[in-house]
Amino acid sequence: MRIRDLILPEDQIFFTLFGDMAAKIKESAETLNEITHELPNGTEKSHKVRQIEHLGDETTRHIYERLNESLITPLEPDEIARLAPALDDVLDKIDWVTHQIATYGLTQSDDVLKEYSYLILMTAQEISDAMDALATLQKPADVNSHVLEISRLYNLSGELLSRAVLDLFKTQDLLMIIKLKDIYESMGKVMEKCNDVGHALVDISMSHS
Repeated sequence: MRIRDLILPEDQIFFTLFGDMAAKIKESAETLNEITHELPNGTEKSHKVRQIEHLGDETTRHIYERLNESLITPLEPDEIARLAPALDDVLDKIDWVTHQIATYGLTQSDDVLKEYSYLILMTAQEISDAMDALATLQKPADVNSHVLEISRLYNLSGELLSRAVLDLFKTQDLLMIIKLKDIYESMGKVMEKCNDVGHALVDISMSHS
């Protein structure tokens, strides 16, 4: 019998907290998607994302507190210490891009913003599903299948960014080029951080299989 099978019920709080972080990421991604589809309206929703990000900081702090207090944990301490900031980084990047959209005063949305935000939303769902699978670790393949989809979406986002930047420089509005390029690249950072979560998850699932 493995040590993780002997864990007391209260030690499962880590999976609850990770699930809470995944839910916050999904809610933030949903809000970002709403904003990109409602421009020039809807930018006030960036305040909602900022509030979620602050709550995520509290959850991350709680994870570290429990890690310092727990003698036995469901995952290795270094795995918990890797996954917690990776999830927090995703929230931070979503918060930043919604802040940019709100402050840059975009008068309308475009297909790239809508497609990018949808990719982020789909990736957030995969992270949430992967966290559910991680909570049991009975079927590591389930975790890995979600990680593969996160990787696929990340690759799609990279292709989208390349096309979008090339198309931007075909336009004449220099100020808009600067604004949109900055936002597109920030969305790319969100996807990078999501992919980092995927890397952490697959390493964890492999070590416990």
